[in-house]
Amino acid sequence: MPYLRNAWYCCAYSNEVDRKPLGRILLDQPVVVFRKTDGGVAALSDVCPHRFAPLHQGKLENEILSCPYHGLGFDSAGACVHNPNGDGRIPPRSSIRTYPVVERQGVVWIWMGDCDVADWSSIVDLELLGGDDGPRVSGYIRMDADYRLIIDNLLDLNHAPYLHPGTLSPEGATREARFERGVQTAASHYLMRSVPTPASQRLWFEDPVGDYHVSMEWIAPSVLRQSIAMTGEGNAREGGAMMKGVHLLTPESATSTHYFWAASRNRRVEDKDLDQKFRTFVEQAFLNEDGPMIKACQRNMAGREFSDLKPLFLDTDVAAGHARVTLEKMIAAESERQNT
Repeated sequence: MPYLRNAWYCCAYSNEVDRKPLGRILLDQPVVVFRKTDGGVAALSDVCPHRFAPLHQGKLENEILSCPYHGLGFDSAGACVHNPNGDGRIPPRSSIRTYPVVERQGVVWIWMGDCDVADWSSIVDLELLGGDDGPRVSGYIRMDADYRLIIDNLLDLNHAPYLHPGTLSPEGATREARFERGVQTAASHYLMRSVPTPASQRLWFEDPVGDYHVSMEWIAPSVLRQSIAMTGEGNAREGGAMMKGVHLLTPESATSTHYFWAASRNRRVEDKDLDQKFRTFVEQAFLNEDGPMIKACQRNMAGREFSDLKPLFLDTDVAAGHARVTLEKMIAAESERQNT
């Protein structure tokens, strides 16, 4: 499967995790998360080793999660500690896998690979405006698409005038583009001068015309940080109406993705009505514009790998192409280490 397992992925938002077990499939692995009595988060395999029932459908009492099928109980360390069947003996090989989790900046991060090499310091700083507790708008979308196609879409924003004209992108804009390639990063930077303010930016930028600055940075394997600024013509982006966002992509399967997004801004920060208007723009884009197009591309690929189809490479594909090649090399190196 096309996954880098030794990496941190967004499992859920912190406010999604409570005492009711939450089940999600991550990198083809069923996982259950819940909040412990001390407030911490536990992440376990969501598969009972007896008849493979989904544990998230069971009851959580104190620190014991009971299987909904035959009542086997598992603690937050994955050990089977209760068997209500027969003589009550705890059978051998009854423990289930646990996953390292870290809560940071409102996100529950999970390490899906080798627990012994989990490095908490490698968790990406979201760099949202207002700090960890600043106001932000966030959402979740499950997309029937390969996460790598979504990375392509986000790193190559030259699609915006065609899929999002006038809403997320100025109409008829000439784009000055610059691309960066790092060891495990890639970035796209765009500047559109003297363009009509797109509808999404009119929420907090009053001038009808200005300069539109957009940057998107990819950090392996699937975190993207975005920066958008609308400024007066010829002005520096730092003094403009600024929005910073993140796109956290966690593969569910080879053809589906958990897409978590969050955005913050430096103007009209406390306006809740504006939050909802902006959320509508984002959901409209991904549910009705980007999403259907990405799914259509995936359908035409018919299960074949992207590189095997020998796609055309345009000048604007530098960042997306670098991300794909980098990720491919990282996955191959991880697979080679596991097989030696």
